This record gives sequence, C-alpha cells and structure tokens, in this order.
Amino acid sequence: MCFTPIVSLSTAILEFVVATAILVFCRKSLINRFFPLLLYILGFYQFTEFMLCTTNYPFFWAKMGFVTYSFLPAVGLHFIMKLTNRKCNYITIYMVPVIFSLMAFLKPGFIIESTCTTFFVIVIKDLFNSLFSYIYGLYYFGFIVLICYFLLKSFNKEKNQLKRKSYAIIFAVALITLLPALVLFLIFPAFKIMFPSVYCEFAVLFTVAAIISSYLDNKIQKKK
Repeated sequence: MCFTPIVSLSTAILEFVVATAILVFCRKSLINRFFPLLLYILGFYQFTEFMLCTTNYPFFWAKMGFVTYSFLPAVGLHFIMKLTNRKCNYITIYMVPVIFSLMAFLKPGFIIESTCTTFFVIVIKDLFNSLFSYIYGLYYFGFIVLICYFLLKSFNKEKNQLKRKSYAIIFAVALITLLPALVLFLIFPAFKIMFPSVYCEFAVLFTVAAIISSYLDNKIQKKK
C-alpha cells in the first residue's frame, strides 16, 4: 500500500504503461514476456489497495490483494525455470497459490479486518491464526530461496557478460519484489505489527529494474 490512494493508483498506472511499452517496443523474448506479466501483477495489486481504500468493499479487495501477491513467487519461479532451461512440473508450482486463493474466497471470515489509514493499511486474515500460515510462509520463503539458488548457479556458469548482468539484475528484482512482500504481508502481521505503507516504493524499483533488464535483453537478442 502507498501513502495515499492516489499514489497507489498512480503507481499502478505507471506499471501498466511500462509493461505495455515493453511488450510493444521490445522483442518478445522470454525476459520481455515475463517482466510485463510481473508488472501487470504488481500494478493490479496496487489497484486493489486503491480500491480497498476508496470503495465500500474493503473485504473483497483485501482478498483480491492477497490472491494477487500470493502468485508472485510461483510466477517468479516459473520464469527462472524457463530462463535457466530447467524442467519442472508447472502444475505443482501453481498448486499452492491456487489453493490459498480458493481458501480466501471460499472460507467464511477469511478477512477479519480491512481498514485504510493515512500511513498504515490493516488487513488481518484468519490465515495467520492457523497451521496454514506456516505452510504459506514456507511456500513464499521456499520459492524465494529456489529462485535465488537457480539464478546464482546460472550466473556463475554464464560466460556472456551481458547475460551475467541480466542475471544479476533479475536476482535483484526477485529480492525487491518478493522479500518486501514476505516481511510486510507475512512476518509483520504474524506478530501483530503494523507497518508503514511503503510497498509501492519497491514496486517502482522493480519497474526501473524491468526497464534495464529488457534493454539488456534487447542487446543480447540483437547480437545473436
């Protein structure tokens, strides 16, 4: 969540515009397909936060926000497995976020509280009062570890300097995108800690990193 709803909406629009620009002006390589997808996901999350604060349906938009950021680790790992030419079962990758998404919409009382203030967003979920919280945390943290492991392994093996730079930026992007979500949406709420509404700043950093990575990838494609 951003400091004000209008900043949240502006961040969402920025991410939608950048994602569309990458698709239009950059070659549709693997990187330039996944980065726009991640940008659209992050942009939609910012939109859910805007709607949470400006409509009469905060519980619904809180659920939509939860579903949105629940798919980030799965999409990220899917991208890295494709990028590093590793085989995997993609049904398995997406199974966990799908289950938690269904749980969010089907379980009565999943959202206990959903309010928006000037500097804090408060969304309390029943998820964090059960065993599912540990499973969800393991999913989020485990996928981050796998993403970083596969990226670092490929980075160490890669000889092409442009690709090495691209891997390094993608590694930074993974941390920028996923670690704040892990801390702000999982760890802090589990300890009943309110947090400053700063996730949009990380989203902007991700947008900048996506532009740089897409530019480097274009250079790589032109040299082929």
